Amino acid sequence: MSITTGHNVICCDRNRRGGLKTIWLANTDEIASFTPDTTAGTHGYTAVTMVAPGTDLFYKWEFDRGSAGFTASATRENGSTLIEVTLEFYIPKVTGVVNHDLMELVTSCGITAVVESYADDCGDGTASPVALTYKFVLGWDEIFEETAYMEFATGEETSGVGLQDANGTAITITTQQGEYPRQFDGDTASAPFPV
Repeated sequence: MSITTGHNVICCDRNRRGGLKTIWLANTDEIASFTPDTTAGTHGYTAVTMVAPGTDLFYKWEFDRGSAGFTASATRENGSTLIEVTLEFYIPKVTGVVNHDLMELVTSCGITAVVESYADDCGDGTASPVALTYKFVLGWDEIFEETAYMEFATGEETSGVGLQDANGTAITITTQQGEYPRQFDGDTASAPFPV
């Protein structure tokens, strides 16, 4: 691959928002494939196919507002590039239900995430919705495919000490991929993304 275009930063790019709006997690072994977007100049997927459609799902994980984000940090050594991808979010309150859900993450045999950012395409003023947010796939790429799965890395849980202290769990899920995360333009309003 070679450089074939430049990159433009438009006014809309300067009015950006950080953080994640939505996180969906699935067991990687329940995903059959992602469909690459073949449009020139794109780096994305247009759809996901599950091994058992209707049964295998991406599950929505809710989190404390302003606590979720991902990073993708590339390093090159001996002619190979690896991208370390980290997903972080915070679940408020310590309960038995929270700990049950955390144990599912801890014991998972591989996780793939689709995350929705607050950043949007600024829209053209005529579409509905006016602006579309960006979604990305973490834990799957076209080099390692399903073996790029994410794993639970840390879960820092605290009850707090004082009455007004926060109590909850900061979660980190990581992987190494061969590519930067691909944008996901598939439908997240229906299966395998239950609302």
